[in-house]
Parts: sequence; C-alpha cells; structure tokens
Amino acid sequence: MILEGAGRMSINSSSNLLHQQPSWTDGYSTCNVTSSFYGTQWHEIHPQYWTKFQVWEWLQHLLDTNQLDANCIPFQEFDINGEHLCSMSLQEFTQAAGTAGQLLYSNLQHLKWNG
Repeated sequence: MILEGAGRMSINSSSNLLHQQPSWTDGYSTCNVTSSFYGTQWHEIHPQYWTKFQVWEWLQHLLDTNQLDANCIPFQEFDINGEHLCSMSLQEFTQAAGTAGQLLYSNLQHLKWNG
C-alpha cells in the first residue's frame, strides 16, 4: 500500500492484504446454527427456551408418535415461543387444542420436570 500526496491512497498490485491478514474466525470452530438451535434439536433444550419453530416441531413430534391427525392440533394456536408455552395452564391447552390439550399439557410437564 502506498500513500500519495493529499491523502490519496493506492494499493500496490504486489501486496494483497486479504491474504496477509488472518481471518477473525481463525481458531473458532464453526457451528450449524440452523440445525442445532432452530432445527431438530428441540428435545435437547429446556422447553422454556424453545423458539416458536421448536414448539411446532414438538407438536409435530407428538402428532407422529401418537399417530394423531394433523387437524386435531391447530398450529395457529401455538404461534408462540417456549416461555409462553410453559406458562400455559391445562385449561389453556384444552381451549387451544381441544381433546389433544391434555396430551400436550402432560407431555410438556414431563419435559419441563424430567427433561
């Protein structure tokens, strides 16, 4: 790099600054945020910290494992994060999901206390 008069700067073609400087990420391991935080790892995080997408994945998991019809749980009623989900009462689950509300509530209580 060569400084010229009046504050002008030009880069000498023989110096390539990008290859000379270490990256700020050198020495740090990379992680896949999409799959480990927002994706399929909902069961490894306490329900209180779930995103709304992890709430939906939990709902889908319950549908699959209990062989329930997807129409029995209105996902639009669960457009909430884990903190809100964990604060819901049995009555609120029943209002939101009808007869499936008991199953959802029981499963969530189990996850909250037993992991």
